[in-house]
Amino acid sequence: MKYVLIILIALLGAAAWYFKDRMLLSPHDSYYSALLRENLKATAEQWKMEAEQSLAAPLRISLPYSERRLLEADYLQPITFAFDRKMDELIQISIFPSINTRADVFVDVFYVRDAATEPKRIGSIAAREQQIKIAAEHTGQYLVRIQPSHAAQGLMDIAITSPLRYGFPVDTERENAVQSLFGVDRDGGARRHEGIDIFAPRGTPVIAAEAGQVARVGDTPRGGKNVWVRGDQRSFYYAHLDSIAVSPGDSVVRGEVLGTVGNTGNAVTTNPHLHFGIYKFAQGAIDPLPLVGRKKLVTNYTLPQVELAPRWLSIKTDKANLRSGPSLKTVAVTSVMRGELLQVDAIAGEWLRVKTGNRTTGFIARSLTEIPSESILTLTENYVAFYLPDEFSPVIGNFSAGDKLPTMGRFGEFALVKLPGGVYAWAKVAKQEKPAQN
Repeated sequence: MKYVLIILIALLGAAAWYFKDRMLLSPHDSYYSALLRENLKATAEQWKMEAEQSLAAPLRISLPYSERRLLEADYLQPITFAFDRKMDELIQISIFPSINTRADVFVDVFYVRDAATEPKRIGSIAAREQQIKIAAEHTGQYLVRIQPSHAAQGLMDIAITSPLRYGFPVDTERENAVQSLFGVDRDGGARRHEGIDIFAPRGTPVIAAEAGQVARVGDTPRGGKNVWVRGDQRSFYYAHLDSIAVSPGDSVVRGEVLGTVGNTGNAVTTNPHLHFGIYKFAQGAIDPLPLVGRKKLVTNYTLPQVELAPRWLSIKTDKANLRSGPSLKTVAVTSVMRGELLQVDAIAGEWLRVKTGNRTTGFIARSLTEIPSESILTLTENYVAFYLPDEFSPVIGNFSAGDKLPTMGRFGEFALVKLPGGVYAWAKVAKQEKPAQN
């Protein structure tokens, strides 16, 4: 009996390990564990270290954001983006790989409570052509880390958007439909406005912002003809209706007509409008505007069409700023000088996400760059040729003092040079080495 118990305990321990490894780990962590099981410890540790470094140094973006990224085995560093969201707003990350792309891409979403607390992972996927959609549980900063697998190859588009969580509750596309906002004073400051007012002609359809069950309908001195719809942990309030088209107990879907716009109740002296409120259980009224927008949307966000940039570009102005985000309003993180090479990691509209020779990552306006021109570099001493601009990269050749090599420019301490046969390599050259222009 004693041995049976020992075996049973061992089996339960193994089962617990299996459950934790397979069920509780994120796809990102599971991939790291898989690399270790395949005896790729160095690769696994490098992949994990790059992920942690990326999370600690995010780039600031505004939503919607999209970029096109070329995946090559030697340029697969992760990237982390930071942005702010309000409670209940949606965060949607979509991955669109091109045909023949061979890659697993690991997407992790984190919430940052404060600078002293580690980011909390709130969602993750391993995507080839997938998306993840998460509602912000708190108002604050969120991070999205995107990391390809170690052997990824191909091309992919990335879109980070914030689709409206609920549908617009009035069938109108008027730009100025919302004219009274949440939280403003009512009755001389005796109470606050617990919703938004959406103005539209009398008789305009009022439609369900979200699916749910009609909890009650009524006609009150303040709200006039009104409808309450109970959804998932929230109640939706539609007031001042001219007519009502549903009954208590009815199940409704998003977009279903509940009634029509009017000015009943205490709105009798105003133009017809819908008072729309959202009440979160155990919390009370919340601002509907970030969740429904200012008008009914007729199209969804689509990826902008962009061309693929060369892997290496140079600066064509005397000096240019590398910025923390794809906007002139963002902070300049460093400056780059004319002729300096930039490694292009992705294209974001008219901006490029690049890396400098000292491995600083940021954004630069595409208009400030050009395809590097070729010049001749005469070497004054012997050098080795590296596969990448990294002295720990494989050595693929040697140079001798006096060699004259076509070069495209510098990336930190390295010069990008052309070997016989047209192959490019990197030479870690002395600072005094100066190329001569043709």
